[in-house]
Amino acid sequence: MKLVPLFAFLFSVSAGAQSIPLPDYKFSVTDIAAKGLSKESLFSRMNRSSIDVGGSICSNRALMWANDFKRQNGLNTAKIFLFFTSKNGRSANKTWWYHVSPMVNEKGTFWVMDAGFPAMISEPLSIADWLVEFVGSNKCKEIEATETELIERMFVPVVFPQRTSYGTFDCYYRITPGGNWTPASVAKQLLGKDEDGRPVRYERNDIDPDELYSACLETTTSGFGRMFGGGKKKCKNYVSTGYYRD
Repeated sequence: MKLVPLFAFLFSVSAGAQSIPLPDYKFSVTDIAAKGLSKESLFSRMNRSSIDVGGSICSNRALMWANDFKRQNGLNTAKIFLFFTSKNGRSANKTWWYHVSPMVNEKGTFWVMDAGFPAMISEPLSIADWLVEFVGSNKCKEIEATETELIERMFVPVVFPQRTSYGTFDCYYRITPGGNWTPASVAKQLLGKDEDGRPVRYERNDIDPDELYSACLETTTSGFGRMFGGGKKKCKNYVSTGYYRD
């Protein structure tokens, strides 16, 4: 008799799951609520001790956090790639042509998990609020898979123009599976070609171990340390086990 209510509970959790499909990738983003998780609890546990949040590259941090979500919680997560225009809002530094953060799905809604700016962001944010935080506006265009002109700009490390054939916007963004590492990887997967126009078969629905290893070295080891081989053992162990150990 005790099995009946337990079965009913498990059925109700499964039935209420609201995974979000990303059709262009044949990929679905896990509903964390279906696993008994909340965005707040996940955000509070994001690794900010081994990862140098102040001195690392955003794409490397985001890849490691996506890996942590997958290895530690069994979650398929998304990423949001933001592309700045000449109207940069808060990010006046012109070297910031893009920014990327992992995202989770809670009950059918995306939440941006940007733990790289603890003085500025202390909790999960909606997409609109995250855009305002970094651009000062949410007048931003989501890039579609058919918009080749915009996707090809992801190969070039310069800000996007405000005005294109699609209209005038303060920023542009693209939602992808969590395995995408850099803007170039997003472009290659969508276009099926590299920056030189050569056809490639490129898929990053899952995290590539070599890219994860490179991301780990940059985020957990100083440039001086990497010159002398620092972090190699730790990062090899991280790629194979999902844990940070020297």
